Amino acid sequence: MCRFAPVRAFAADGAFLPDALADNVARHCAQIERAAGDHGARLVAFPEFALTGHAMLSNDQWVAGSLTFPGPETDRIAEAAQRAGAYVVIQAAERHAAFPGRYFLSAAILTPDRGVALVHRKNYAFSLRTSPIDVHDAFVDAFGPDAFLPVLDTPLGGLGLTIGAEPHWPEAIRSLAMKGAELVINPIAATPRIDYMGRPGAGVARQARAFENMIYFAMTNVAGTNIAATNVAGGEDAPPPEIYDYKGAAAGVAAGAFTLATVDMAALRAWRATPAANFLAQIQPIHDSRHEAAPWPRNILPDAPAADAARIVGVEAAVWRGMKAYREP
Repeated sequence: MCRFAPVRAFAADGAFLPDALADNVARHCAQIERAAGDHGARLVAFPEFALTGHAMLSNDQWVAGSLTFPGPETDRIAEAAQRAGAYVVIQAAERHAAFPGRYFLSAAILTPDRGVALVHRKNYAFSLRTSPIDVHDAFVDAFGPDAFLPVLDTPLGGLGLTIGAEPHWPEAIRSLAMKGAELVINPIAATPRIDYMGRPGAGVARQARAFENMIYFAMTNVAGTNIAATNVAGGEDAPPPEIYDYKGAAAGVAAGAFTLATVDMAALRAWRATPAANFLAQIQPIHDSRHEAAPWPRNILPDAPAADAARIVGVEAAVWRGMKAYREP
């Protein structure tokens, strides 16, 4: 996992700065070759917003600074991946021709032999980006029904992606595991704390996801501090990367800008085959799933992205009212 401090690719007024993006791309390429050359890494993962930095921007400003997968930036990074013989995980705002005027928050796996091989568009956690569920029917038309929480089969094992706070919803990681994920990579941009609402449980969520799904789970975070978000002089360091094995044990070792771990897929698969050990095989059909009674609706933003957060918060309130009505006599 590469801990990365990007150059912000947006000016104070929100204008996109292409040269800063190009600088971040070059630094990605250098770190990929360093990880492979110095540490023998076969997979290198970068944090959320590592290509552009994060800023409070309008939808149109994010669209202006978005990438395409594939595109010229991913092509350059894919060339570095090929030279290094490594798989690479990157994250950025993404624009797509099928959804003009919108952006997704997306992560991609680049392989050493074919460039962009998997793209995950962020589903969970509130923001004004477009989520796949917001445009469900058009999303399926564009990418197919399996594009929600995709998994890539590789010589390294089954690889899945999740962005930012998505692991706080156990259903997301469980879905990846049930689809064949053995290693889930989680790019985040958390400064100064792992959860912007300061909930203590967020600190154990990723370890729990590894344990309950018998997967390797790797989170990589941005480097630096966030003075504005704290009252502490000098700011607060961003939480470091985390890597957990399929039993939920910490597996990462810090090495400068990198957090390293050896992933033993043979041991993971043997553990899943151990009698009484496989949680996935023991799931029982006894659950009364309340979310099925009042699910988050599909296609809530078919024509345009949300103008403000109130639109999304209003949907949450309506869903919760429906869930309470379901269980009340």
